[in-house]
Amino acid sequence: MYKHEWTLFLDDLVVVMVQTRRLSRVAVSAGSVLLCLAAGCSTQKPAAPVTPAAPSSAAAASSAAASDDPAAAAAAGRGALDAYRGMWRAYVAALTTPDPASPDLAKYATGDALKTLTAGIQSVKDQGLKGTGNVALAPKITAVTPTTAPTEIEITDCLDDSASQLVRASPGPAYSDEPGGRRLTKATVNRQADGTWKVSGFGAQQVGTC
Repeated sequence: MYKHEWTLFLDDLVVVMVQTRRLSRVAVSAGSVLLCLAAGCSTQKPAAPVTPAAPSSAAAASSAAASDDPAAAAAAGRGALDAYRGMWRAYVAALTTPDPASPDLAKYATGDALKTLTAGIQSVKDQGLKGTGNVALAPKITAVTPTTAPTEIEITDCLDDSASQLVRASPGPAYSDEPGGRRLTKATVNRQADGTWKVSGFGAQQVGTC
């Protein structure tokens, strides 16, 4: 069995591979950050927000009009939640192959979040493992910046990975998974220059934290 001590996103460790259980686990070593959804994790500080490109004069005018439009803020919230849910759908789907180059990952994630997903899936592939099952989500918006015409939204979730697991995909030693469960998960979602929303950072705590 593969065993590692788990740390947070912004610890001084680099994530190397998913070496223990569940679809959403990633192990860690020195220098950059990957998704941490395994035993021993604590709350992640979201990655630095993506700075949107300067809008054109037309876009600026549209944004100014939207700042007084509650519907625009509501639409932003829906866009952020859709991106968060889409990221997990793409990740779970890519793990079943596993395919770290899945184009769907970049539709919903960017920056450190995208690196986390692709490196984690690559780790699973390198070990001859694959993901099965699914994760259950219950995301809620907990912060919006600015409150009108938002460009950054914080999401808190109680992610349940009890119905997912890593299994052996190629010949090799037996792989034994361990039970998952409910994990407090936080994510930062940013509005991109083209108006789409993408997850830029996320992290989770151990089972039983929500």
